[in-house]
Amino acid sequence: MPSSRKSKISTPKTTISSQIYDTLIIGGGITGATLLWDATLRGAKALLVEKNDFASGTSQATSKLIHGGLRYLKNAEFGLVRESLRERRLLAKITPHAVKTLGFLMPVYSFGEKAVLEAGLRMYDLLSYDRNREISSDRWIPRFRFLNKEEAVLEAPSLSREGLKGAFLYYDYQNLNPERHTCEFIFSAQRNGGEARNYTELVALTRQKEEIYQAILLDKRTGKKIPVFAKTVVNAAGPWADFVESLAGVGMDKILVRSKGIHIVTRAIQGSKALVLKKRDKTHMFVLPWRGKTIIGTTDTFYQESPDQFRVTRRDIRELLDEINHAYGNTELKESDVEFFYGGMRPLVEDPGETSDTYNASRKTEIIDHKENGFPGFYTALGGKYTTSRALAEKIADKLCDYLPGSFLPCETNFVPLISGEFSDFSSLLRGLANKFPKFGGEILETLAERYGSQSYEILPHAKPDEPFAVLNNGEKLYSAEIRTIAAGEEIYSATDFFFRRSGAGVPGLPSPENVSFILDHLGKSLGWNQARKNSEKTKVIARYKFD
Repeated sequence: MPSSRKSKISTPKTTISSQIYDTLIIGGGITGATLLWDATLRGAKALLVEKNDFASGTSQATSKLIHGGLRYLKNAEFGLVRESLRERRLLAKITPHAVKTLGFLMPVYSFGEKAVLEAGLRMYDLLSYDRNREISSDRWIPRFRFLNKEEAVLEAPSLSREGLKGAFLYYDYQNLNPERHTCEFIFSAQRNGGEARNYTELVALTRQKEEIYQAILLDKRTGKKIPVFAKTVVNAAGPWADFVESLAGVGMDKILVRSKGIHIVTRAIQGSKALVLKKRDKTHMFVLPWRGKTIIGTTDTFYQESPDQFRVTRRDIRELLDEINHAYGNTELKESDVEFFYGGMRPLVEDPGETSDTYNASRKTEIIDHKENGFPGFYTALGGKYTTSRALAEKIADKLCDYLPGSFLPCETNFVPLISGEFSDFSSLLRGLANKFPKFGGEILETLAERYGSQSYEILPHAKPDEPFAVLNNGEKLYSAEIRTIAAGEEIYSATDFFFRRSGAGVPGLPSPENVSFILDHLGKSLGWNQARKNSEKTKVIARYKFD
């Protein structure tokens, strides 16, 4: 265990400083979170604000994968794939608890298709030549291989046998809880002096004399407006980026295109390997084993309405069910099989005049410097993907440090672990926990280690050997010490923050009424909620499972 590890629950500082910040970051998704972490490690005084909860936008709507983007090879985006594969390795290095090696099956129905896929996978392996460097063996990525028809059917019995030649098996990482993973970057930055506030909306932004920006922030909890001053501003608002620019009076040289993607969580219909299937429009969808359930997705369509009005509709879910039932052989999934659903908007970048569809649009990143428009020190980050967020943050932080007066440290996010990633491998983490907490059984130690990595050392001092627990929809246990620790130090305002973005307790499906009550009782006690508030929060949680 690292000597710096503390057992005390650390409550992040939420008050805003009256000093001038080096940078103000707008947006609490993965781009803003990784930038706050990077800027803080370099010694910059940084503040991040998010108008809703952290990781409540695009970052909660992923396929829960850390991957290289195999399909981008067909567009000859070799640089993007190489960057993604490099970042895949670095995320496994600094947050080993957050990723899990997952095999992907790609069924083959013609010899021509086999030749094309084999060429692509050979290139994928070549571009990931360093994939296991400085990675513990329990997170290694094997090379791809081809399974014959019999082997493929054993792995995925529901595959259509007609014309089946076999399947390629390749590997990427699954990110079990990207919402929490995003928050861990923020909380790690807070431990190092960075500041972050959720439910804090930017309502005005102006450039003052002496190259200082004044932002007016609305605290949505209290209704109070707060003035903040910063030397630089980074617009990391994702699908809302153009709204932030309009608020500041900055014109955009690029076009922000919003792509709608949805996923559904169903009963388990697939084994230990993921499936990559073709939809009728020749695009691809995933069938992903995840926490005893199956995630199916994603869609990829233009979204032209206001991002604040985004929602997943019954029609969206029915269309996705129709696609999976067509592509997946004998399985007939119904609406009643949908335990949970989620969706979001991908912010894609296009030059004026481009007309690419959202599926084939590049996931390239753009960093727009607005100095030519009279806003030096104001940057907008557009595009990108979850896997490459750390690299994007590094590029933005480089620009900030070049612009800001004074000296800053070089980037350290490629090797400094998050507060949850301070261990070499899972086995050594478990041994360390068992040695320090010998009264606890292996089940609770393993559960906490998988969810929180080295932060388990902060939870267990507040637990008991006969720790009470709730049982989640997928059979997992959620211990009361987890609830208390998260409530005490992780910026929980609503029960939905806890259920869907910190603990992931609600994502496999709605727990039983008694288990929902157990969680809300412990959460409410920690946060000082009365019975009326708990009832109100329960209504909000249950409403999250309804679609219309």
